Amino acid sequence: MQSKQGITLRIESLYMWLEAEELRIASGCDKEMALSTANNIFSTLNRYSKLTGLVVCERRCDSVGIPALSSSLNLSLGRIKQSFVLTDRHLPDMPIVYASDAFLSLTGKDFCCSNHLTYPGYSREEILGCNCRFLNGPGTSAEVLEEINQHICREEACTVHLLNYRKDGSTFRDLLHVSPIRNSSGKVAFHVWVHLDES
Repeated sequence: MQSKQGITLRIESLYMWLEAEELRIASGCDKEMALSTANNIFSTLNRYSKLTGLVVCERRCDSVGIPALSSSLNLSLGRIKQSFVLTDRHLPDMPIVYASDAFLSLTGKDFCCSNHLTYPGYSREEILGCNCRFLNGPGTSAEVLEEINQHICREEACTVHLLNYRKDGSTFRDLLHVSPIRNSSGKVAFHVWVHLDES
């Protein structure tokens, strides 16, 4: 457990999961890469909290019906180059309240395929307020999704391999790490979803 300036972050042990189409266990290297990315995000949130004295869970991102994250937190999160989203545990359907530029690129924005054509992808406005299910499609493993939901309900972190879909319908193999972010009282305020393209 790590505690700094009103933010308590607990990174639970990582679990191994199977992908529907192939037997694949998240390797130690996969877990280290996902955990390193999550730690970078947690570090930025801690720095923000230390500099401003604000508890991260008091602010949320801008979308219909969702109060805005502070501009300084948006700037801090914008400096993180990894692909991730933050979801709000306390709003119905756990909507996305922040999406990184790298996440927008991964899910289709400026996505360039083998024929060197660029396809329009999701905009930030399309993503904010949505649940992460918008990436799922017919080949996405229902069993893995259920396992993710179970870990979220138990307030535990998990790392899985998952087949997800871009806006144009093309697929990508997603090394997904989901981890709770706790407030100063130890309650989960957000979840960070780190998406790493393994395609």
